Amino acid sequence: MSRSRPSASLPRVRRRATLYVAVLGVALVVSVIGISALVAVQLANRSADLLESAARADFYAQAYVDLTLNKLVNTTNWRTIYEHNVWTADQVVGEVTYSFRLADEADGDLADDANEPVRLYAKAAVRGAVRIYSVQVAPTASRNLLLNGDMEDGTANWYGLNCTVAADTTDAHGGATALLVSNRSNSSAGPGQSITSVVENGAAYSIKFWSKFASVARNMRPRIEITASGSGTQNFDGGNTLIGSTWGEATATITPTWTGTLTSANFYVVTSFTTASFRLDDVSLRKQSSTPALVIVPGTWRRELAGPALVEGKVAVK
Repeated sequence: MSRSRPSASLPRVRRRATLYVAVLGVALVVSVIGISALVAVQLANRSADLLESAARADFYAQAYVDLTLNKLVNTTNWRTIYEHNVWTADQVVGEVTYSFRLADEADGDLADDANEPVRLYAKAAVRGAVRIYSVQVAPTASRNLLLNGDMEDGTANWYGLNCTVAADTTDAHGGATALLVSNRSNSSAGPGQSITSVVENGAAYSIKFWSKFASVARNMRPRIEITASGSGTQNFDGGNTLIGSTWGEATATITPTWTGTLTSANFYVVTSFTTASFRLDDVSLRKQSSTPALVIVPGTWRRELAGPALVEGKVAVK
């Protein structure tokens, strides 16, 4: 009985199959490499687009600070138009979506004091990239004309008129230091500061200060003393405020006038019918203006982090 021999073509078939599988494997590897390269190119393009969008948003957000400041300067009633810490409606210009908000960091009320500074937030979004910058802006009239009004430099720029002034770190209204006024020889004796270089004839000045006595309650008031060649020495007093043994705020408006050449001008805090010692802190003298110009406060620029924390009103600084 004879046996059949294996076909001679079988090895060739196997070789062809092996070659086919190898070719398929190579093709698959080439396809994977090609797809990976395509994905890499797409990711690189997307990353480049995002970087470009972020750069554009960053530029537009900074520019929008200036545009918004110009808008506020030309809108006299902006403090009553806008709400504290609330974003304005989005404004779309070309590829950019703009918005801004104003925050009164002192007391949360934009309308209560025309001389208070506010923080301006400007936001720009470009194709999903969001950038926010903020800066503090203030009326030019809001600059405190008194030096060391917060007393943090001790007695610097202050002197005692018929009294003794000393730095006191045991009981301050704000910060770490107040001014202790003692050894007063009369009720007009008090701390003083020269304002000769900043006072203007006929200008109105808003004055605020915080004070307290050890035990008694007495009336206190600010005073501007003017000496000029044509009118001699004159005292311009603000209204009295009753101050007791806890820190109390006094406010007043004084409009000094004179004739001839100004010789000297001094600011004082005085009392009525007492020589008792008192503490003084956070004193300000600001020129009033019906439409004060807004300026950017140096050193207050910030780049903000966009996100839920900012929407909730909690500012995160980047």
